[in-house]
Amino acid sequence: MTSEDVPPGAEGGPAGPELHRVRREFLAARGVDDDPRWAESALVTMVFADVQIDVAEEALIDAAALVQQSQESPEQLYGPPDRWAGETVESLRESGIAVFEDPMPPDLRGSVLTVFGVAAGLSALFVASDVLSLLLGTGPDKSLTLGLAVAPLLLSAAIIILWRVYTEASRRFSFPAVVALSVLVLAICAGGTAAVIMPLGQTEPVAGRGWMVTLVPLYGLIAAVLARVWPKPSAAPQPLTVPEVLEGAAVEDEQWLRRARAALRERGDLPEKRISAALREAQEHAADHGTRLLEEFSSPEEYARSLPRDPRVTPRRMTVLYGALALCWLAAGVLGAAEQHWEPSWDQGMYAVLVLISLWLAWTHARSWRAAATGTATGA
Repeated sequence: MTSEDVPPGAEGGPAGPELHRVRREFLAARGVDDDPRWAESALVTMVFADVQIDVAEEALIDAAALVQQSQESPEQLYGPPDRWAGETVESLRESGIAVFEDPMPPDLRGSVLTVFGVAAGLSALFVASDVLSLLLGTGPDKSLTLGLAVAPLLLSAAIIILWRVYTEASRRFSFPAVVALSVLVLAICAGGTAAVIMPLGQTEPVAGRGWMVTLVPLYGLIAAVLARVWPKPSAAPQPLTVPEVLEGAAVEDEQWLRRARAALRERGDLPEKRISAALREAQEHAADHGTRLLEEFSSPEEYARSLPRDPRVTPRRMTVLYGALALCWLAAGVLGAAEQHWEPSWDQGMYAVLVLISLWLAWTHARSWRAAATGTATGA
C-alpha cells in the first residue's frame, strides 16, 4: 500500500485536502495503515477545538516527520491522538498566537450571512408557534403583514449585534461595564426593532398567515446566494510566532499588560479587583528583577491561564443573569396578558415555564455560589 492509496474520507472518515495530505504523510512515514488513522483522529480533535485547519495540518506534518525519523508509531511517540491533540491545543492557547477560528466570523460578510441564517431559524420558530396554536384550537387569526415578515430578520440582527458587543466588550471592560453596555445595546436594538415592526404591522396584509412557512427557505436561500456572490475577505497576515515575539522583543510591557488583562477578563472567572492586583504584582515582580514582563512570565495569554480561578465569580454572575432573565420573562408575560385583556392563552403558559426555568437555574447557581463562598471562607 502506498501513500496514494489513502483517499480523502477513507473508511468513512471526514474528507478534505488537508486530511488527505496528513494521512498521506503519516502513511509515507512508516508504511503502516494504523498511522493515518491516528493522524485523522488527532486532526478532527484539533478542528473541533476551533484550531484553524491549516495550523492543525502543519502541526501533524511536523509530527509525521518525527515518526519517520524514529520509525516508532505515533502512539508510542505521542500517546493517544486525543491526548496529543489536547496538549497541542492547550499549548497554542497559552502561546497567544491567533490560530483559532471564531465561531461567529467577525467580518461584515460573516455577520450578514449569520443574520440571514438565524433569521431562517427564527422563522421556523414562528411557524412552530402557529402550528401549536392550531393544535390547541386557537389558530392564528392574523394575516402575514410586512412587519411580521421582516421580524425574524430584525430580531436576528439584534441578537448578532448584542453578541458581538458582549464578546468584544468582555475583553476590554470590567464585567459590570460589559453588562451596562449590553443592556444599553439591547434597549437600542429593541426600540429600533419595535419602531420598524409596529408601523409595518399596521399595513395591509401581503398574504395569509400560512405563507409564513415560505420565509424559512427564503432567508436560507438569501444566505446561500450571498455566500456565493460575496467574495471572502483576503486572508489576514500571518501572526507572529512566540519565538519571533521573543527574539524581536515585539511585546512591550504596556502591550503585555493589555493583552493579559483582556485574556483574564475573557476567562470570566476572576473579579476585576483580582485581575488588577495580579497584574500589579506581576509588574512589581518584573521591576524588582530588572526584567521585562515578557521575559519574566512568557506570553501574556500563558500567564493569564496560569492564575487560579475564583470559584465564586461564575456562579455569582450566572445567578444574577438568570434572575434578571426571570424578571424579563415575567414582565413580557404580564405585558402580553394585558394586551390580550387578561384572557388565558397558551403563550402565557410558555412565559410561565420560562420564568420557572430561569428561577430554577438562578437557584442552582446560587447554591453553587454559596458553596463556593463557604469553601473559600473555610479554606481561608
